[in-house]
Amino acid sequence: MMSVEGNEAPGARPDDAGNQQKSATSRLPRVNGMGPSMARAALAIVSPVLFSPLLLAPSYAQTADNEAVADLRRMVRQLQAQNRELSRRLGALEGAPAVQRSRPAAAQERSSRAQAAPGPSPAGAPPRALPEPRDTTGMSIEQRVKELETAWVVQEDATRQILRDTLQKTGPNINSFIALSGVIEVVTSRSRDFGQPVKDNLTLGTAELDFDIKLTDWLAGSMVLAFDRGAIPAFPTTNPPAPPVDRFTLDRTNIRIGDLTQFPVAARFGYEVLHFGTSTGVARLDTLSINTPLTTAVFENRQIAGGIEFAFPTPPLQPPGPLADIPPVRPLVVAPLVSNLMRAMGYTPLPQRAIRPVRVRPAVVPAPVYGSFVVYNGSDKITPHRARIQEFNASLGYRASGHCGVPYEELKNSLVCPWTFDFHVDYNTSVFESKFLHATYLPFLDQIGRIPGAAASVKTSFGPFLLVGEINSATKRASFLDGLGSPRNMKPLAWQVSLGYQFDWNPWVVEIGAQGNFVSVAYSGTKDMAGAIALINGELPRVGFVPEKQLLITAGEWPMEGLKLAVEYSAAWDYPVASGGTGQTAHGVFGLVQLNF
Repeated sequence: MMSVEGNEAPGARPDDAGNQQKSATSRLPRVNGMGPSMARAALAIVSPVLFSPLLLAPSYAQTADNEAVADLRRMVRQLQAQNRELSRRLGALEGAPAVQRSRPAAAQERSSRAQAAPGPSPAGAPPRALPEPRDTTGMSIEQRVKELETAWVVQEDATRQILRDTLQKTGPNINSFIALSGVIEVVTSRSRDFGQPVKDNLTLGTAELDFDIKLTDWLAGSMVLAFDRGAIPAFPTTNPPAPPVDRFTLDRTNIRIGDLTQFPVAARFGYEVLHFGTSTGVARLDTLSINTPLTTAVFENRQIAGGIEFAFPTPPLQPPGPLADIPPVRPLVVAPLVSNLMRAMGYTPLPQRAIRPVRVRPAVVPAPVYGSFVVYNGSDKITPHRARIQEFNASLGYRASGHCGVPYEELKNSLVCPWTFDFHVDYNTSVFESKFLHATYLPFLDQIGRIPGAAASVKTSFGPFLLVGEINSATKRASFLDGLGSPRNMKPLAWQVSLGYQFDWNPWVVEIGAQGNFVSVAYSGTKDMAGAIALINGELPRVGFVPEKQLLITAGEWPMEGLKLAVEYSAAWDYPVASGGTGQTAHGVFGLVQLNF
């Protein structure tokens, strides 16, 4: 800060001081070209001129009254405070990165280049020349400092917006055709199986890479690579069994030809999970529980298949709906707890800019009636020496949604709307092609043969609630002789009912449990799934069994985008001894850490 006494000019007259101030002001450069150091120099020139009348106060104090002297001193203090404030603001500007300080020559050069070589903007709009530097000759020092501060803030916001837009455009895209996503999850547990002691475990639940390929709207595909621990097979061919080998395997892949939003029929080929109940092969997207429901565990069927998909009526062509400000769902437990604990330990987070709610354009409403028909080879163990493709899988469904005719802004406290409904039935010519039934009943498949099956499922949501119901069953009984030579007769069946609830829900939430906090209760059961005795390497183990009943209670949170934490209590009841089970109950507690990207 400059001292007033140090700038005293004896013999100066008020008129001379005014002329000096006007001359000094006219010599200041334009604000667009004035850096903080030049502004400081201008302030050093003008301040003595502004303060020179006050320096005469001692000579006039002998004839002026005490009130005039007090007024002059008060004015000196005010000017000194203003000088300090301007110095502080200039210092802040001077400490900013040099790239944010503009020079008039550089600005004029860029403007002349834009005018000399015009070209279309990326959006096709006409080119805009850079604005000419403003003429600030008549502005005061304080106005010029404000002008610099405003330009600095604008440049900061523009830089942040460019970076944000660049990252959003990049996202998960590898190139213009391929997008990469995936999941890594680790599961810890303390549980007890039927007739076994309590055991602690830490396992890698899932590790997969998903490649989404889209060449055009009419040609797309996907490929999923998953990490496989190489578990020992259910029926080893060597004694002792060969050790497992860790590897990445092809989990699912497909080719899709067609666009059901523009045409009612499309083709689909690949290695996928056939539509049967709620099974899709991606359990984390179908249920909110950590453990797999019994319906999926028994009947999930992966095959190399090809066929058609259909959906009608085709949605009419129309412009996309208006943009909507969708508020995020807030985590309520883990994230606030960790934040408060870190602050209590002395951590002070950097200030964050307020982020507006994400603006999302509503998706096109899909056709209400949909389905598929695919064919696949099937296992030679079930139908040996076959020469033609005999197996097929068919599905038919109906879906609908609505918001009760009320705008979403008025549904924030609704427990019913918006609502969704999805019901479908499925048919498969051989349910023993499923991953579980094929592996565990392998010694008896030549006796069992082709056993068809049917499934019916419904998935619906009402406000913050999600309800799933499903029943899958073989349509005829399977007969065979077990390892002891005893006749067995079974008709596999599995069912489930689950209820989920989303905390901090808002009407724009598309999928319950995909953000914020949620809870879920799932109850499932089976029939004729007590298993059988098999003769393997001279031993008689019990194979092909699952619990008769299973209860899963799950609570989870997404403390940050892409990270999911969950805990679950599991209880399972085995079949009674008279039906071939142990009659025991198994309990377990599970924890999940899941990274989605």
